[in-house]
Amino acid sequence: MVLAGLVPHFVHATQVTGSPLGLVFWATSQAERQFVGDGLLYYLAIFPYRLAGDLGGVLMAAGLVAAYPAVRRLRRKGAGGEPVPGARRRAFLGLTSVLIFVLLGVATDGEPRFVYLPVVLLTVLGVQALAEAAGEQRRRLLAAVGVLALLTAAGTARVVAHGAMPGPTGQARSTVPVARALAHDGDPCLLVTGYEPETGWYSGCDAVTYRQYRAAPPPAAGTRVAFIRYAHGRHQPGDRALAELTRGLEPTVRRFPATGVLGAATVVTVRARG
Repeated sequence: MVLAGLVPHFVHATQVTGSPLGLVFWATSQAERQFVGDGLLYYLAIFPYRLAGDLGGVLMAAGLVAAYPAVRRLRRKGAGGEPVPGARRRAFLGLTSVLIFVLLGVATDGEPRFVYLPVVLLTVLGVQALAEAAGEQRRRLLAAVGVLALLTAAGTARVVAHGAMPGPTGQARSTVPVARALAHDGDPCLLVTGYEPETGWYSGCDAVTYRQYRAAPPPAAGTRVAFIRYAHGRHQPGDRALAELTRGLEPTVRRFPATGVLGAATVVTVRARG
């Protein structure tokens, strides 16, 4: 059934790229990962508080524990053993969650929003497994889990707000003023930067990474192309590589003072010739 549901994707990918896995490989090539598997290491490093909180981590672990015997029971059933109610559902949810973590962790850079689905699936599976294990005490157990969830949510929110948010907030103090200074003025505009999501959002222009810019066809003639580099930025070229990107054009250089953790920004603007 899973493979049947993927048939439309394989057909479209073959039409567009010439390979059933072409879109997967293309998406992987666009990821800003440092090495294969760094996304998976990132998920392990931020588990559990930035993914599910302390209580959520316990429930996810319970979900994994419940899924393992379910997979073994299905294997025994395939060998002629007795079917076990609910084993198929537990095995499917558990294996799906693990595969999403592994595949996305290997194929892309790590982002918590990428793995919300497996976090939710394992949490639900864990709650169900604990409730069934409690037997007649399941109501008390579920009530206790609910109370603990409310208590730990406040603590987790405080940890995230004071531990995880200062980094993105300091980064935004660098990127947002530059993006707004380069805002869409009516002419087509393209911003090339290592921080393309927020830069594109606040400027109203199209935004791509340097890797994407090199791989894409030249922008349309007349497009205002701005190459943004920060003193402490990521995924950006050096002076020689930037000179190659602007060769034959008439660059205009603007500098912005440091207003965040990325330091001062230098913007080289050119007009594309198509």
